[in-house]
Amino acid sequence: MTAIANALIPVLALILVGFVIQRTGFLPPTFWPSAEKLTYFLLMPATLIHNLAGRQIGSLPWLKILLTVEGAIFASALLVTLWWLANRQMGGPVFTSLFQGGVRFNTFVALAVAENLFGRDGLFLAAMGAGFMIILINVLCVSAFSLAVNNSAGISLKRLFIDLLRNPLIIGCVIGVGLNASGLELPTAIDGILALGGKAAFPVGLMAVGAAYRAGNLMLHWRPLMASSAVQFLCKPLIAWELATSLGLSGMALNVAVLLFSVPTAPSAFILSRQMGGDHDSMAAIITVQTCLSFFTLPLTIWLMTL
Repeated sequence: MTAIANALIPVLALILVGFVIQRTGFLPPTFWPSAEKLTYFLLMPATLIHNLAGRQIGSLPWLKILLTVEGAIFASALLVTLWWLANRQMGGPVFTSLFQGGVRFNTFVALAVAENLFGRDGLFLAAMGAGFMIILINVLCVSAFSLAVNNSAGISLKRLFIDLLRNPLIIGCVIGVGLNASGLELPTAIDGILALGGKAAFPVGLMAVGAAYRAGNLMLHWRPLMASSAVQFLCKPLIAWELATSLGLSGMALNVAVLLFSVPTAPSAFILSRQMGGDHDSMAAIITVQTCLSFFTLPLTIWLMTL
């Protein structure tokens, strides 16, 4: 339990630091959008390229990890869609918040916890799993907006391809895996630059998560809140565990696979909701509540994995 606490306390503390800085006005409000942009477009891709490019994938159970994470994503998408179909009084825009709240994951938190718990090997496995997940999640989320809000497949399909091509995390994963598969090694100086930049990704990204906390009348959105949180913190870890164990994953690979499905939804879901006509008020409420809940659910999940 001490090892779990030592791994989680720095992550949760940085989230709290971001929250306190934002609340006290120590930094101007304009700082956080810039910090998020810097982390999302430069620092996170740098750490993904650095960690994916220089490790040997061939000896790892990458196919089992791929099947586990993609299967769990499809299952979670199906669960929230079935729940919506059974509760059609919920409008399409609110459904997109429920969908993102039950399907997306916070990359910053997942990778930071994986590194703190399992070191660089754990970070590599988590980055690889995240790379498999990011493309599918973006396809599913944009498709959900297309079906529930936009009702214009042509426009949404075009937007989908543009979003995928421009997604910096996808670009970072593609470059890292491409370099790994080709056998090419990054020049020492370039790799050093990426490693140094990547070290800033987690503290800045985690503080930005805390700063993104948005208080409001949460009870107005209790239905999508409860449904998305149940999927995010209960159904997804269990599904990932069942899939991983049935495929023969064990040890660190099993724990990392479950960890990827035990973190709250991504703050970037709010941006997508606002840009594509979703209910960004309910999305903000889901992000807020799930981030707070993760302070309790994440240690519990990790402790259960160690039993």
